[in-house]
Amino acid sequence: MPALQDKTRWYALSVYTRQEKSAHSELSKLGFESFLPTQKVRKLWSDRIKKLDTPLFPGYLFIHTKLTPELRVKLIRLRSVFDLVGKQKRPELGLIASPIPDNQIHSLKLMLQSKQILEPTTKLLPGTEVMVSQGPLKGIHGVVEKI
Repeated sequence: MPALQDKTRWYALSVYTRQEKSAHSELSKLGFESFLPTQKVRKLWSDRIKKLDTPLFPGYLFIHTKLTPELRVKLIRLRSVFDLVGKQKRPELGLIASPIPDNQIHSLKLMLQSKQILEPTTKLLPGTEVMVSQGPLKGIHGVVEKI
C-alpha cells in the first residue's frame, strides 16, 4: 500500500479528555515528535490559588511524522489516543488525515513563547487569513478555522 505522505508533516490527534499529557508522554517514549501546546491558568480552590499548565486545545495534540496506513493504525491503538483529526476518504488509500501546514504550528509555538494571555475572539469569520500586525506576536500568520 502506498505511503500517505512522502515527507514528515504535522497532524492533529484527538485524545481522551484530560489524557493529553499522558498521550504526549506515551508518544515521546515511542520516539515520536509530539507537541502539546499548554498555557498557565490560575485555579482557585477553597484554600489556595495555584498556577497550572493546561492544554490550550483540550482533547488534542499534534504529531510530526511521515504518516503511513500502518502508522495510522498504530497511533489509534494507543491507550489515550482517540483518532486522527480531519480524516478524508480516498479510494486508493482509504482514510487519511489532513496535514497541518508547518507555518501554522510554527506560529502557534511563537504565540506560546510570547507569554501573552490567549483568548478567543468573535470578530473574525472562518476562512479568513490573518496576520498579527503589532505587539509581541507581530508577523504570525494563520487561518481562522472555526468560531
